[in-house]
Amino acid sequence: MAPTRLVLAAATALMLLVTPVPGLASHYALDQVGFVTPAERRALARAGVLDTRVLLDWAASNTRRAWLSETTSIPVERLMVLAARCDLLRVEGIGPTILEVLVKAGVGDSHALARARSGALLKALRVATRGTAMQQRLPAEETLTAWILEARLLRPVVE
Repeated sequence: MAPTRLVLAAATALMLLVTPVPGLASHYALDQVGFVTPAERRALARAGVLDTRVLLDWAASNTRRAWLSETTSIPVERLMVLAARCDLLRVEGIGPTILEVLVKAGVGDSHALARARSGALLKALRVATRGTAMQQRLPAEETLTAWILEARLLRPVVE
């Protein structure tokens, strides 16, 4: 392993050890993320789900997801997609903007990110953002490596 990657791996592992609440979705209000439609936001709000952390909590388990589906009329399959998006937000540095690019590049959840290789992922991100302003703001390969390492260390939460 190259010295830079070894340092990144060690830094990521240390960061995860000292993070006060590891493995929880970053806190974003549902109106700050592009993957929840306005109609879904209204239905989720009626159920008391206002942010990505709570959405992940309710959509991660089969039982809670079924209740949320019944309460909101959002299909279970759609709640699985939303849970996968919130799951990716658990990785430090991944926010709503880069999340959408990752999804376009074929990374739908933290398990897919954990299986990725940074060089191949960077190429896929370049293809996904071709012709957009985001193409100039893609993360460096070292950042992708750190995200991949963190994704490998995350405790699975979505059933």
